[in-house]
Amino acid sequence: MNHPHHLCLLLAATLPAQGLVVQGYNATDHDRFTGFPGAPLMNPNFIYGASNYTGVGWWVYISANHGTIYSPICAVSPRHLVCAAHALAGPGKVVHFIDSNGTQVDRTVGSFGVVENDAMENSDLCVVTLTSPLPATVAHYPWHNLAGGDAAYQGQSLIVLGQNPNGTPRAGEAILTGFDDEDGPIVEGTYDVTWTYNSALAPVNACALSPGDSGGPSFSLVGGKPALVGTHHAAGTTGLVTTSFDTLLSHYVTKVDAILAPAGHRLARATFTATTLAIPSSASSPTTLRRLNPGSVNFSVANVGAALTGNLAVTLTFPAGHQPDSISAPGAVVEATGSGSWELRKATLDAGTSLAFTASWTALPDLPSISVDLSAGSDTAATVDASPSFTLAPSYAEWADGLTQPGQTEDPDQDTLENLLEYAFGGDPESGLMRLPGDHPLVPVMTESGGTVSISFPERDDAVLRGLSYVIETSGMMEVSSWLPGLPPGAASSAAPFAPAVPGFVQRTVSWPAAPPAGFARVRVELAE
Repeated sequence: MNHPHHLCLLLAATLPAQGLVVQGYNATDHDRFTGFPGAPLMNPNFIYGASNYTGVGWWVYISANHGTIYSPICAVSPRHLVCAAHALAGPGKVVHFIDSNGTQVDRTVGSFGVVENDAMENSDLCVVTLTSPLPATVAHYPWHNLAGGDAAYQGQSLIVLGQNPNGTPRAGEAILTGFDDEDGPIVEGTYDVTWTYNSALAPVNACALSPGDSGGPSFSLVGGKPALVGTHHAAGTTGLVTTSFDTLLSHYVTKVDAILAPAGHRLARATFTATTLAIPSSASSPTTLRRLNPGSVNFSVANVGAALTGNLAVTLTFPAGHQPDSISAPGAVVEATGSGSWELRKATLDAGTSLAFTASWTALPDLPSISVDLSAGSDTAATVDASPSFTLAPSYAEWADGLTQPGQTEDPDQDTLENLLEYAFGGDPESGLMRLPGDHPLVPVMTESGGTVSISFPERDDAVLRGLSYVIETSGMMEVSSWLPGLPPGAASSAAPFAPAVPGFVQRTVSWPAAPPAGFARVRVELAE
């Protein structure tokens, strides 16, 4: 950490490189970890609750003036950290955390963005983006969004987390007493809040910043939980009094949110108006989904409350091996998270609006149905869940799967019956057999008896579901153009099970009075999937 240029005495000249100065410091109360840095474990006696600060990590660098620095850095989303721009963890640096299970979690920095002030100049606040997200066992923090503007922060109590450049991370307390308006000691154009520490008069646990603390966070407690106020910027000493400077996060929220938004995040608010999420009914396209055919399902998550929400996260999990080929969600970030799983993120969702998304298959699974587990949550709404299921109708593609010649008009066994007719009448397209089980005829049979003409043929008992239709056509001369759909006057149609039965089929019989002149009849099969 550097020092303000406008103070009479320089911090580095008056304080050794000892990290956070804490009045009445003792390791049992003020150190976050034991065994640091070789085998860090949460200190169960840490007076501010070690498990509350799993999202405050550290990265290591070597300072020419102070040796090894374990520089603090703070998570504000699973993918983003904030720190001081003058002490940022650049691309390729590894950041370390101790999670709620006591396990060390390491992540690599992918990129960073320095936050600009209102004059489009760089401030001393920096947003670091990780190459992979932090697990749920590492916290990320909301900002302390006080009503009343920047002035409302004066008098706020802080828990200040710093870093001993030669040892263990530690914490102390402070009360904000002033502002340094756009006159940052280290980086001009930085809006700071300040507190003072008198080494002779400070109460126990009071603290001051010193070298090694740059970029570390300060928190207020909101509802007993940490809410981020600022990141450490600078400090300087005059006599017995040290003034510490934190970059005030609230002054830069809009700019930080703009950096987080492309990844589907925003700074969460510690105080908010709760809203409600809902997962409405889903719709498929086409309306009837068919096995091994293309298809898609349209979903949505709605903000049905009266307030904007943020950090919307939707997870979709499909059965392994039956997941869609793609998920699309206009306006949101879509990320595959594992076999059959996706996460969708959107930085904000207005009240009364929805996030729509679509799962698409080039070939739906060969299953009776397909289901998905949906879960949606945000930073101002409780998580909602749904598990919609969609029936998959049988299809010609399912029936023809595995055939060497699967086309509807092909005839693999060269028995003069094209595949579509074999499908409709129950034949085996590669056997050449013209009989069904039970020795029933495969093809339509026409008879005349007692002045009645009948045509009988096998018909699938789920023909409507399959999109199959069996159309009787008649002709007086069998010329191509002479065939007409429709039944003669007085025709009647009936269906009955075969005896012996043919699973999945009934015998359709259409009869009509015989009348001159003699004619011909046939069955035309149509498929509308």
